[in-house]
Amino acid sequence: MYMKYKLFCSFFLLISFLSGKAQILTLGDCVQRALESNYGIQMAKNSENISRISLKSYNVFLPAIYGDASHRSNYANSTRQDANGNETSFTNVNSLNTGASVNLNWRIFDGLSMFFTNSKNKALLDINTLNIVLEMEQLISNVSAAYYNVWIQSKLLEAAENIVEISIQRFNIANSKYQIGSISGLEYRQSKIDLNADSSMFMLQQQALTNAYISLNKLMNSDLTKENYVQDTLVLLPLFSYKEIVDSALHQNTSLLIFQKGIRLSQLDVKNSLSQFFPTIDFSTGYQFSNAQTPAAFTIQNQSHGFYWGFTARIPIFSRMENLRNNRIAKYELQNAELQYKDVELNVLSALAELYNIYKNNHKLLGFEMENVEITSETLEIAIEKYRIGTLSGVEFREFQRSYIESVKRLMNASFQAKVSEIGLQLLSGKLK
Repeated sequence: MYMKYKLFCSFFLLISFLSGKAQILTLGDCVQRALESNYGIQMAKNSENISRISLKSYNVFLPAIYGDASHRSNYANSTRQDANGNETSFTNVNSLNTGASVNLNWRIFDGLSMFFTNSKNKALLDINTLNIVLEMEQLISNVSAAYYNVWIQSKLLEAAENIVEISIQRFNIANSKYQIGSISGLEYRQSKIDLNADSSMFMLQQQALTNAYISLNKLMNSDLTKENYVQDTLVLLPLFSYKEIVDSALHQNTSLLIFQKGIRLSQLDVKNSLSQFFPTIDFSTGYQFSNAQTPAAFTIQNQSHGFYWGFTARIPIFSRMENLRNNRIAKYELQNAELQYKDVELNVLSALAELYNIYKNNHKLLGFEMENVEITSETLEIAIEKYRIGTLSGVEFREFQRSYIESVKRLMNASFQAKVSEIGLQLLSGKLK
């Protein structure tokens, strides 16, 4: 019974498959490291910060204040003639003009365009934030799949190691029988060939496990050679309800939320286009100072300073139908935004339906494959004993080995596909946090 226990239970117990004292990382640890160090997420966050600086402001409501200062010196020759015909000539006369002002310009009404622009900026910022969430969700999905792929490859490595151990037992039995002449040299050589094949399979599985770790390390932006830190087990959540995940997807799917914001932007563009039919009112005020010195003029110095203020109204009367064209274009763009949302919604629901079918079938397959692994492990234990006493040929024994390893592969594949489809459903339904 020891062999049966070793072959079967190793797939369902939390055990270490390789020696070493590497730090053990849970899935949550790996996800956290990936989110903190992934270059794509870092760039996306920087882009979001840029958007916050550019969009999260109230500049559309605020006045513009600026100062001007100027100084001009002019040298010129001039001739001045009075009413009596007397002429006065000036040579290389220096004229000075100096001025300074502080001005405030404030648009106090523009047909509510400033309010629509502010709302549009907020919607754009929300879209940028949702794009960050979308990238983070995709990264979490990728890390989760890579993490469980490492687990699967480690279990397949255990199975390959067990097969090598059994092939060694078979080779030793065949060697003993060959030495006493109870079997032919052909059977002995075939046991050696099968042992070499299983050893090669074991090495290839080691390679597959190493490559799985490399993929996971890349996502975490960590040392690519790091291994032996995944010693978890694969646990599936209770079977999802199709109706619940569909409802969740319609309300929480990040892609749909982004396109909903796109509809909001188009609605604001339609409203903003209507503001072009209203007048604009600007208020301006400031303080001005000027000083002009012109020795060749009748008034040789002119200096003034003081405050000013006023209003300017601009009323659109005819703009070559431009405002009407802009409004019609904005309405068509709104229709396109709504159609895009419906198209994305259809794609999400279609992908969700297909994935749920895979997810549900893999849940059913798991029961069959677990039973198959148990049966093939028991059969293999019996087969090695029959081979030992000579009631089973090497060819027949080899078929039992193949049945066992194939059942293990199918179980691991069903487990992995069930988990990956589970993660995919969480991603599509907006529950992958």
